[in-house]
Amino acid sequence: MAFNLLAIDNVPGDFMGYAVIAAVALSLGTLFQLFQRHIAGEPLIPAELRRIVPWNAVAPLVLLAPLLIALATSALSGGSESLPGEPETTLTAGATAAALTSSGLPAGSESLAAAIAGSAISNAFYGIDSSTMIAAMWGQAAMTLTLAAACFALLVLAFRANRTDLGLPADAAQFFADVQLGARMWAASLVPIYAIMVALNFALEPTDQHPIIERLMKDHSIGVMLAAAFTAVVAAPLYEELAFRLVLQGWLERADMLLGSPEAVEPPAVIVAVAADEAAASTVAAAAATPPTLSLPERVLPYVPLPTQWLPIAVSATLFGLAHWGHGVSPVPLILLGAILGYAYQRTHRIVPCITCHVLFNGFTFVLLALEFGARN
Repeated sequence: MAFNLLAIDNVPGDFMGYAVIAAVALSLGTLFQLFQRHIAGEPLIPAELRRIVPWNAVAPLVLLAPLLIALATSALSGGSESLPGEPETTLTAGATAAALTSSGLPAGSESLAAAIAGSAISNAFYGIDSSTMIAAMWGQAAMTLTLAAACFALLVLAFRANRTDLGLPADAAQFFADVQLGARMWAASLVPIYAIMVALNFALEPTDQHPIIERLMKDHSIGVMLAAAFTAVVAAPLYEELAFRLVLQGWLERADMLLGSPEAVEPPAVIVAVAADEAAASTVAAAAATPPTLSLPERVLPYVPLPTQWLPIAVSATLFGLAHWGHGVSPVPLILLGAILGYAYQRTHRIVPCITCHVLFNGFTFVLLALEFGARN
């Protein structure tokens, strides 16, 4: 989930103007620092040791199946107008459709189930009943967080993923360093992404926008704003980064590594340190006595890809953007955001920087929305 700043008024008030000016200045300053690093020959984000993730194609298919089924059913039945076009909302409709089908609808009636689910969700988002809207948003957020938890459980139980595989920080210091990295990514992305949005909006003049923003324009009471903020700023970034970066891109990097065998660097001393908290530490220590090769068990051997694996980044970023189809021109700049997030994950193989950047991206827009609504009132 990612919002379009151009869905709000051009002159929403002094506070919004100051916030935008400050954000632009911060973004340009961060981009200048990154340009200096590039000129000096330093990497924008240093590559770190990682393992090939243990999961195969089953993990991304299971995690994204409800979304893919709902999108495919909507496209084939021509019922796209019944779904608001948000990945989590579409996924919720897909899961609801599956429940309806399994609870008594005749065989072959998946399209009817999807229509029923889509209609219910559409009524909740666009109807006039605020209480229904609030309940629908909290329900969507709960399902999104449940799916994220189920994702972690699937990876741990089915594929024996460990902390490193799951992209989690080793300690508090690494966590705060990852948060800082995500904040820098967000700052650097603001001007490029919204410059593309501005250009495309002026060139194409789209009539549709983000479904939650459309609903908030009609009803921005405290209850609705809180529910929408939690859904957009907390639940959605967590699920989307797990789905598109950790699971999907992680598997694509695995496939690219095993099929293409890019160069790898495996310093023996660092290998032992990285694996110190894993059950395989003794195996790694023994392997470090000899020059490691890719024939070693893939989960035991950390590696640093040289050069950067761009194909997995491009595929996951493109799918991330297309998942927001129906939000005006948003899919195009969101592909760029997906590439930035994917690059950070590929270099660090940790998910906290990506979640932080995504949270700040959505949160910044929500702050501007709140400022606008405050100015109106």
